[in-house]
Amino acid sequence: MRFVPYVLYLFLIAFDRTILADLVAIGPAQVYVAALLVLLVALHKSYPVALWFGVAAGVVFGAADPSRMGIQMLVLAFLGAVLALLKGRFNLDSLRSRFLLIVGGLVLYAIPHTLFFTTAGAESFGHALLRVALPSIAYSAAVGWLFFMIQTGRMSSARMKALFQS
Repeated sequence: MRFVPYVLYLFLIAFDRTILADLVAIGPAQVYVAALLVLLVALHKSYPVALWFGVAAGVVFGAADPSRMGIQMLVLAFLGAVLALLKGRFNLDSLRSRFLLIVGGLVLYAIPHTLFFTTAGAESFGHALLRVALPSIAYSAAVGWLFFMIQTGRMSSARMKALFQS
């Protein structure tokens, strides 16, 4: 019963990878769902859980292209492990510090992701970083911020109703 949420997270990664990614993409910007879920698990759970979830997320995310599965596993496991180790040095009661940890983790994910998967042919790494990675980081950070706003209760259906009622 303890593994049910993680299985659902992995299902969400697979669903995003196969169906949802093209529907929610805005131009070249996409939501880094796998990285975002690994970061959120690392933020709320222990180091071993973050590490094995990063490996599992890498397997699920890399299943579409098995030749790159090892790199995905390594990057996502490293991402979960680093955030799980660093979270003790931050005030996690602050929404700002949690958001900055997520943004830093997304940057840490985007650099190897752009280097290994986005750059192709004559396109330079810097150009791909500016054209694809930075908008994707901003888009993913906005989704993460929305998650934190809902999680902390700062955004709820009752507050939205009160906002639009006169």
